[in-house]
Amino acid sequence: MDTIRAQAEQVHEMQDYIDAQYGGPGRGWFRIVSSPAEVRKVAGEGKLAVTIGIETSEPFGCGLRDGVPQCTEADIDRGLDEVYAMGVRQMIVTHKFDNAFGGVRFDGGIQGVAVNVGNFLGTGKFWEAEPCTGPEHDNELLSVGDGPAEALAALPPGVTTPVYPSGPLCNTRGLTPLGEHMVRGMIDRGMIVDIDHMGVKTAEDTLRILEAEKYSGVVSSHSWTDPLNYERIYALGGFVAAYASSLQDDPKKEDFISTWRKARDMRSDGYYFGFGYGADTNGFGPQARPRANAANNPLHYPYTTFDGGTVMDRQRTGERVFDLNVDGVAQYGLIPDWIEDMRNVAGADGDQIVEDMSRGAEAYLQMWERVAK
Repeated sequence: MDTIRAQAEQVHEMQDYIDAQYGGPGRGWFRIVSSPAEVRKVAGEGKLAVTIGIETSEPFGCGLRDGVPQCTEADIDRGLDEVYAMGVRQMIVTHKFDNAFGGVRFDGGIQGVAVNVGNFLGTGKFWEAEPCTGPEHDNELLSVGDGPAEALAALPPGVTTPVYPSGPLCNTRGLTPLGEHMVRGMIDRGMIVDIDHMGVKTAEDTLRILEAEKYSGVVSSHSWTDPLNYERIYALGGFVAAYASSLQDDPKKEDFISTWRKARDMRSDGYYFGFGYGADTNGFGPQARPRANAANNPLHYPYTTFDGGTVMDRQRTGERVFDLNVDGVAQYGLIPDWIEDMRNVAGADGDQIVEDMSRGAEAYLQMWERVAK
């Protein structure tokens, strides 16, 4: 929580710095907003409206230790009031480690072993898994003993590591009573519930509450829920953004365009539709690499943006020139190139996917307007 407070302070310092470059308070293009009305005002001025969200494993100190929650309902209420006053309007309820609110969606592969070791160090237990009872499932687990020595070295001597069966598995933990209090507290404040990183059971319990309340304030921000939940999110009037992954990937795996196609098929006719992307730029989140066939079918520079308004060439930072075909999405300046490449790779769907993405901000805003207090 100290880190969250520091980041909230620093993002305002960033806004102040940008203001200073443009003539003083309120003059810069980077505007932190806390209501849909502020978004529309800022966007109407041609500036960037920035919202604040939280993604952390133990909000308000609500960790878990040997099955015992490390917070109370009063802690949750105080915590929600504090972050709401900071301007936070969207939150992830569970992240990498099981917490007092519920169980997480497992990380898979070698990364999953490292995170599972962290779950043990933080909670006193490794993830507990069981066969799923429905079509939704969490990510496939690698048994901890099969992980890298560097991860296992963090464990105390003599710890017995779990062995997981192959096949679809689900976290045994669902939404706890404290988790329900958290979700209902967010509803009461008009906040947006991000169900990414919730295990199947936790997401199911949360969606049932939101459906009973007919609450539109729900999102999947970066492909960390089972895609079968998209239809329920859209039926509520919520919003989906896919992880900003490669555009041409292993055919056995999802890529951004195929995720968009499936999500579009699930959309609700009752609500304005737009699609988003979650870059998720952090140590664990790889950005889109160059396409495997980029050498034979490259993005051609310069190109004109989809709205016809700007001619874009290779992005330059100092003496370094970046090329999507070679560097992939090496930094945020390559996002426009990635979107243009998407338009080309999607073929007959190219104009539609970019149109849907250009509608994403409005779709998110309308969702927020339905729940804002």
